[in-house]
Amino acid sequence: MSGLKKFLLSFALFATLCFFGLKWYVNSEVSKELTRTVGETPGLALSYADLSVDILDHTVVLDRVDALFPSGQHVQADSVRISAFDRKNPIPHYASIAVRGLTIPVTPQNFGEWAGYIQSLGIEVLSGDGNLDYAYNPETRILELKALSLDDPKLGALRLTGSLDNLNMTGFRPEQSFALGIRKAVLTFENREFMRLVSADWAKRMGVSETTTLTQISAELDGLAAYAGTQANEPARAAMLGLKAFLNDPGSLTVSANPAESVPVLYFFMGRDLFENLDLLNVHVDAAPAGSI
Repeated sequence: MSGLKKFLLSFALFATLCFFGLKWYVNSEVSKELTRTVGETPGLALSYADLSVDILDHTVVLDRVDALFPSGQHVQADSVRISAFDRKNPIPHYASIAVRGLTIPVTPQNFGEWAGYIQSLGIEVLSGDGNLDYAYNPETRILELKALSLDDPKLGALRLTGSLDNLNMTGFRPEQSFALGIRKAVLTFENREFMRLVSADWAKRMGVSETTTLTQISAELDGLAAYAGTQANEPARAAMLGLKAFLNDPGSLTVSANPAESVPVLYFFMGRDLFENLDLLNVHVDAAPAGSI
């Protein structure tokens, strides 16, 4: 073997050892930092089967995760991929997290007062893939929610994006939530079996068939749309008709708010009715029939 070949072979072996050594070191340091962070957060419990760090794209992956949050929520996941996370602030100013195989039991701790209703639909657990991606600018006090989603292969897929202003994440207190401003928001739902369960529940509660139930609700929505028309409230009128279209052929539903200027949350506690709020937020409702998704 020539000297050059020996050198190249030795260099390749050295580089390989350095790469895996660096990877082991990074994994060890990240694991220590994660353990420290969890230990410093009262009420937070986190366990996982494995942790790995992709040095090239700077991501951390946790496998078979079990998390119990200080407020009582308990979730599990097959894997959690963290591609960005703010460690400098008590309330992270940014994060980008993808979760696969997420499992969320339907309990009062996880869903509050909605737990009983969700269970009445025969839903004991939500599962699927989820994403959280947001960034906060402390100078402008604007929070950009790039993605908050859950895709349940059985029930449907829900996704929320939008932005808030007048938010102080550095020293946030619950009472400050009234000062928050809604700049924009888009909520998209792609239905699978969820609306079938809801329609069956409505029919059961009303004591009539599902067809009769939808007919009655459609008539009510037509009446609300007509009333909004007499008030020259086009966002409310279109919203009622969009909801009617979705209920009768539940494929996908997109509800977007695009106000002319930021709308303080406090406005919704000042005696305005639903139609006024729809107009204030400049809400648009778009429905697509089943099979067009």
